[in-house]
Amino acid sequence: MSFWQILGRFAVSDTGETLQKLSDTTSVSSDGTTYTKMGSTTVGSDGSVFTQMGNFSTDGSTRMGSTATGIGAVFNDKDDWPNSKADKFGVSDDNW
Repeated sequence: MSFWQILGRFAVSDTGETLQKLSDTTSVSSDGTTYTKMGSTTVGSDGSVFTQMGNFSTDGSTRMGSTATGIGAVFNDKDDWPNSKADKFGVSDDNW
């Protein structure tokens, strides 16, 4: 499983893959996959499907602030932790 750092409208994995958020519903990966978010479900042009369940995703990944343990959790809504590490350093992950 990859680990992701979410930096504003970009997310970078430990394997070098990147995601760029183009709009509230559309993101594109460096491998060419386009992801469309519809409510709590995100569908990839490669056939992948992720559903958010709190901070968890159906691919078994989880998100805590600006860090995710897998690509599915990158699409999760920002958690409600009041003192996100990202906020302390002036990097907001509100765009995901």
